[in-house]
Amino acid sequence: MDSGALLDWADTAARQSLGVLVDDSFGADWRAYKVGGRVFMLANTARGNDVRVIVKVDPIRSEVLRLQYPDITAGGHRLSKRHWISIAPGKTITRALVDDEVRESYRLVQKGLPLNASISGGQGPGKRNLSQRQFQPLARKVALSLPDVSHGHPFVEKLDVYKVGDKVFMIVTDDPNEQIITLKADPEQAQSLRDRFDTVTAGRYLDKGHWISVGAGRGITRQLVTELIKTSYRSVVERMSTRDRPKEGQSKEGGT
Repeated sequence: MDSGALLDWADTAARQSLGVLVDDSFGADWRAYKVGGRVFMLANTARGNDVRVIVKVDPIRSEVLRLQYPDITAGGHRLSKRHWISIAPGKTITRALVDDEVRESYRLVQKGLPLNASISGGQGPGKRNLSQRQFQPLARKVALSLPDVSHGHPFVEKLDVYKVGDKVFMIVTDDPNEQIITLKADPEQAQSLRDRFDTVTAGRYLDKGHWISVGAGRGITRQLVTELIKTSYRSVVERMSTRDRPKEGQSKEGGT
């Protein structure tokens, strides 16, 4: 694999996670990927022999990876050699390996964030807790702003089901005693969210490993809800054929 493929694989894996921001705070030739203001991946974009991706890792895992893969070395760019590894382009590096290490690095850094911090970090508008009254109306508004979204009640009257194409990505429960939304989530992200937020639980109606249910509560902010909905939407779209994927500007409100 070449340097371009490594950077593309790492970038795609990093951006699939919630609340990821990218900047050049480590220099012009570096992209820093952050969650909650903390770096979980660095990518050296300089052309030549210096292209590499640096991610956080458990020290024991670091030793194992370096023994297995000659294209993985310890540390990099002044980061701890025990807790970070550098992945360089090479024959031993696969996309599955890059995906796994980037997601694990994200998980390790996210796990260390303060419990009361938003996944996106920071303060200000959009990062205050949503009230019960605000929660579901915001979710509906965000979902309907996305391309090719329709909604209706194909199952039971109290479940407002949101789809992209014919695939479900969100369910809003219309019940005053259970004001939740249910969304698709990567299993590791789902577990992390359940650990961090009291009102995030396993999916109420669908596969509990790949869906979460979310209610208003501490840490449930406008920005977090927006990110969760868009991540659920993207995860469904990515599994659609290229022909069936929505095009920008197709958002609409409709029935199912």
